[in-house]
Amino acid sequence: MESQKLERDEVAAAMSARRELGPQYELELAESLVDRVNAVIDARLAARPRRQGPDWAQMALGLGSLALSVPLTFAVVLNTSSTFALLLVFALIAAVNFAYAITRTGGRDNRK
Repeated sequence: MESQKLERDEVAAAMSARRELGPQYELELAESLVDRVNAVIDARLAARPRRQGPDWAQMALGLGSLALSVPLTFAVVLNTSSTFALLLVFALIAAVNFAYAITRTGGRDNRK
């Protein structure tokens, strides 16, 4: 389809053809014009860039990570004086988030 625009002349030609051919071809002419309008609309929609919505799973994972990090940090601080245990908690939370990020981008075309 070369033309992405439905010209006024095309509509006028369809109306003129209806006058010349008579009412018995009215349905066919109308269907042809509707098909042409639909093709122009489809071409415009296909050319428009798609907007991506928010990634709710990633947002839930991030909020869940925050929600878990507070009580886990509190529990580690109360029960041990080891910095290693605290770092281990944050490393595990970071590893889960990193693994999710890798699976989201690996092997896909980033949601066309």
